[in-house]
Amino acid sequence: MSEQAVARRGMALGDYLARSAERPFELIDGEVCLMSPSVSRHSVLIRALFRALDGLTAQSDQWEAFSEVTFVPPEQAAANWLRDSLVPDLALFDKAAFAAWRSQTPDADERPIALIPALVAEVLSPHDRHSEVARKVQRYLALGVQLVWIVDPHVPQVAVYRRGSNQVTLLSPADALSAPDLLPELRLPLAQLFAL
Repeated sequence: MSEQAVARRGMALGDYLARSAERPFELIDGEVCLMSPSVSRHSVLIRALFRALDGLTAQSDQWEAFSEVTFVPPEQAAANWLRDSLVPDLALFDKAAFAAWRSQTPDADERPIALIPALVAEVLSPHDRHSEVARKVQRYLALGVQLVWIVDPHVPQVAVYRRGSNQVTLLSPADALSAPDLLPELRLPLAQLFAL
């Protein structure tokens, strides 16, 4: 494949918005990946994680938490050509950067967020394939996400990935979920989460 063909993988922002209105999908390094409908357990865990993060970020001047929000890399949004448009189950954005993006983007209410979150979480569904999840984790980290949580309710465990590290930390229900560099006060007992 030529460099020119690789450089044009993806789609224009307008095309992405029109197509995603028909059927939700993500763009991962230029490839369309259809999104599966969520199931009850998946939604319950996302809600619990969001409540834990939102409860802390509501008192913070540093972070803004969102669930199931679409984000795109800022440079791709500026070029109006998307190779990546991702929808993590949970995302944590810098509050000042988010406010600045909204104030500087006249049509912000009609676009995906053009910022890279500091933290994302994905709750695995029964249909998720591990190879696709691993690819998505690598893409998150390559785009600049600092911390990725992959919550597997079927095992149950949480895999924690950090940007700049090749190590994966596996947490069991006996552990607590934390984000010491981002939210030092966060400590969510996984036994409590997985009991929902």
